[in-house]
Amino acid sequence: MSKIIAYLIAFLITCPIIATVIIYFILNYFIKPRKKVIHKCMEYTAFIYLLSTIIIFNVIFKINLIGPMVLLLLVIFFALIVIQWRLIRDVKIVRLWKIYLRFVFLLFFTANFILTCVSIYSLAIN
Repeated sequence: MSKIIAYLIAFLITCPIIATVIIYFILNYFIKPRKKVIHKCMEYTAFIYLLSTIIIFNVIFKINLIGPMVLLLLVIFFALIVIQWRLIRDVKIVRLWKIYLRFVFLLFFTANFILTCVSIYSLAIN
């Protein structure tokens, strides 16, 4: 049973778009406004795309990115805090966290797509 769960987690990290689609359909069943479903799906799968990007980058270039990635995520979070403080003068943590997760999703979805294309291209050449 534990092997099945490990294989399932490995598959979802390797191919995060499937995890996004599965979570989208599950949320679509419970939440009716489509915009909310898409936003919740982005928030829930941001961490999966982060892990997938780190793993794909490690496989392609043999470089460990966990340290620089944590530093990048902290810089992004603090930049969003400063931006929200400058614009609204009141930092709302829940709103900030949602914006942060959506930004992380978009950033790492794009990075994952680019790294997947690079990986396919490098496999096609070899």
